[in-house]
Amino acid sequence: MRKLCLALTLCTLPLTLPAAQADEITDAVDEAMSAYKEGELSEAVSQLDYAAGLIRQQKAEAIKAVFPKPLSGWDATDIESEATGGMMMGGGISAEREYSKGDAYITIELVTDSPMLQSMMGMLNNPSLVTMNGGKLTKIQGHKAILNDQNGDPEIILIIDSNAMFTLRADGATTKELKAYGEALNLEAL
Repeated sequence: MRKLCLALTLCTLPLTLPAAQADEITDAVDEAMSAYKEGELSEAVSQLDYAAGLIRQQKAEAIKAVFPKPLSGWDATDIESEATGGMMMGGGISAEREYSKGDAYITIELVTDSPMLQSMMGMLNNPSLVTMNGGKLTKIQGHKAILNDQNGDPEIILIIDSNAMFTLRADGATTKELKAYGEALNLEAL
C-alpha cells in the first residue's frame, strides 16, 4: 500500500519537473502501475525506486540554491551534491560547499531527507546532552542550533524542520564569520 501511495504521489510530481525528465519519471511510474496490475511486484517496486531516484537526483541539483554566495572577501568552490537511495546510510540528499579567505576556511554540509536526522533531533532537544559535549545552544535565522567552539575551530549544527541538517565547520575562521554564513543560508530553497 505504501508503494502504491508513492506511485500516486509520483504521478503528480511531473507537473513541476522539466519536460524530458518528467517524461522519464512518468514512464517509470506508468510501467510500475502496469507491472503492479499484472502481479509483477518486483518489477513494480523496481520502477518506483527508479522514478524516486530520478526525483532525488533532481532535488539534489535544486538544493544547491540553499548555499550562499561567498561573503565579501571570500571565495567558494562549486557545490557538490549527491542523492543516495535507502540502502546507503538511510538514504537522502547531501551537498557541500567550501568557502575560503586566505588561510581561513568554512565548510557547509547539508543532509536532507534522511531518516538518520531523527537521532540528531533528540540531541538538539536535550540541552544537557548539548552542554555535556561542550556545545552551546544558539539561534541561526530563528532556528535552534548547537555551537561548539571548544577546540578553537567552531562548528555549528543546525536542523531545520526535522528534515534538513546543516553542519558549518570553520578552520581558521571565527565564530562570527561562521554565524554570518549560517545567517546567509537560503532556507527558503529547502
